[in-house]
Amino acid sequence: MHIITGPRRRHCRCRACRGRQVKAKHPNDYTRRIRCKHCGQFDTLVIDKWADNRGWRKYTCYCDGYHFPHRIRSEWCYHNPHYPHEQERVLTA
Repeated sequence: MHIITGPRRRHCRCRACRGRQVKAKHPNDYTRRIRCKHCGQFDTLVIDKWADNRGWRKYTCYCDGYHFPHRIRSEWCYHNPHYPHEQERVLTA
């Protein structure tokens, strides 16, 4: 079961510079012209199908290993199988 909070974000790429960015809506749903954050051109964003279809939420972890949402099984994540269980490293996390 997946919990989705708020609207689905859309992953976009610029046709001119191939820069990536995330928008709250589909580029065609905006009433104002949207600008690429990287090159500054208008109306060049298209949906990145690979990134949009990937399940980013299932790789996100909210444990206390980091103070922010992070990728599961990263270095200080408590779900990492190689996380050392020594007391001094647990206290420094």
